[in-house]
Amino acid sequence: MMKLVIRAEDSLTLQGLVEPLQQVLKHSASDTLFRQQDWNRLKQLAEPYRDYCEQEQWDREERALASLLSVCPIHQKEWSLFVLPLPIPAALPLSLLELVTGLYVNEVESSTFAKPLDFSPLAMVWLREAGVMPIRAWSGKLHKVIHGERLAILELEDEKADRLIPRYYEQKNHESEHIDEGMLLLQVNLDDTSPEWLAYVMEQCLRAGANDVHFLPVTMKKSRPGTLLQVMCYQSQAEALKTILFTETTTFGIRSFPVACHRLARRFIHVQTEWGEVAVKLGYHHKKRVQIAPEYAVCAKLAEEGNIPLKWVYRQAIRLAEQESDVNLL
Repeated sequence: MMKLVIRAEDSLTLQGLVEPLQQVLKHSASDTLFRQQDWNRLKQLAEPYRDYCEQEQWDREERALASLLSVCPIHQKEWSLFVLPLPIPAALPLSLLELVTGLYVNEVESSTFAKPLDFSPLAMVWLREAGVMPIRAWSGKLHKVIHGERLAILELEDEKADRLIPRYYEQKNHESEHIDEGMLLLQVNLDDTSPEWLAYVMEQCLRAGANDVHFLPVTMKKSRPGTLLQVMCYQSQAEALKTILFTETTTFGIRSFPVACHRLARRFIHVQTEWGEVAVKLGYHHKKRVQIAPEYAVCAKLAEEGNIPLKWVYRQAIRLAEQESDVNLL
């Protein structure tokens, strides 16, 4: 696996990244529809910051984004990409500072930039969504330096590179193993909510996009028995889920914590049992299969129709999935 490090001596732009990444990455073109979906999503994420960028510069960055996604697909990569501390204009507006959260930055007097506010919101969004990892300094055997406009890509050999798990922000595609850092854990303590209400709250949270909802028995002040309700969600969905918790429970406050979720690479196959077809989810860690999970609803339906124990369907589906996945490993 290659280790590529972005070193920018000036404001980072997608225009400057495209050509050097084209030189170093020999990735075949990804699915056109998939690229279009990523392009639309990244544009939408950067849209609130459009007024801070001149129209001509914004148009160039949009074109560069389309080219970059064809060379460097977000969800399909066999390389690790890092970025050294980025120069940012001094006195960058507060509304733009949120775009560089999680990155190492150096504030530089605006006079050193081409324009007083030479800053690309699209470039910052791409860094986050592509899972580019910030580092303070680079190390390893330097193979090549690929120069671009006001930046360079350093190609390194790193003995540990093949063990790195990419880190992303709100990565909702699970085809590749990754660590999703764009998540929150919401918590509320409840001691006066009926179980029926809790069941309804869980259903509403899951419909609103929560990744996980569960209840834990707790002892509250004055030894009152209560329930700890926990909801894990993407940060972009937090406000909608907080609204549900405030309106559908009796809580007066919600705690929240940033969390990271290490997700296995996932693959879905279908196996033909003697009672019918079953969808099976496979999980891979470092490209080795470690999980097999037949679809419960399908197995339950086949068991009921065949008047047989559910575990019979499960066992046969797992055995067939093991045989097929051993032949067709990722």
